[in-house]
Amino acid sequence: MSIYFGMADPPAGFAPPAAADVVLEPYHPSVKYGGFADLFPSANRWVYVNPTSVDPWQLEHSVDRPPLSGVDERWRLPRLDHDHPAALDWAVARAIEAWHLDDGRSTGLFVDDFDRLLPDRAETARAFLDRVADATAPTGPAWFVNRGIGIWHDIDGLAAVLLEDVAPQIVPSMSAHEQRWLADEVLPAVEQVRTRGVRVHALSYDDQEAGEMHPDPGLADDLAALIDTTTTGAKRSLDEWRLSR
Repeated sequence: MSIYFGMADPPAGFAPPAAADVVLEPYHPSVKYGGFADLFPSANRWVYVNPTSVDPWQLEHSVDRPPLSGVDERWRLPRLDHDHPAALDWAVARAIEAWHLDDGRSTGLFVDDFDRLLPDRAETARAFLDRVADATAPTGPAWFVNRGIGIWHDIDGLAAVLLEDVAPQIVPSMSAHEQRWLADEVLPAVEQVRTRGVRVHALSYDDQEAGEMHPDPGLADDLAALIDTTTTGAKRSLDEWRLSR
């Protein structure tokens, strides 16, 4: 797997293996102007979308601004206010646009931040997926979903999932509460999607690999056995070309 949120072309010699999952934002030149499929002809190619936020550049250049609930302090992103139907309309329209970039040659859409809609707005998450699929039928996107564990079982066309902030290497530094969540919710959900042939990737960041250690009752090994690839020590900006192992 490779997730890249910068604007540069991949460096010379960067060659994901066949059927690797490669994620780019809609603004990467190879997506916006075409060429994503030519760069990675044998990879699964995913275009990033987020049904909970608005890109600041899009917001600045929009005539019809979507309803917002405020700005996320951590990521400095305007957040959509899903108390208003227009917020979902906006998210769906952006996802449809993303799917049609590069002449619709991408494998599908990488959906971020579903956790922010769950569990209270699970119907909004389902409506987002359904409306995008309906609008792009019959050749609509497959789905690569970051976390959003509570909705995986409902997603038709789910091809891959990402466990962001969850990787075997950081299980010992998780709190006891986080380890219970991993054992009770994450591992069963991963086991279930594996039976459907869904690929599972894990991602941890460079700021997660230090801190107080807690006993690990075999959870790291259990998680590692269910994961296809792991990326560790990533920068939060994800603006470096890297391949997971």
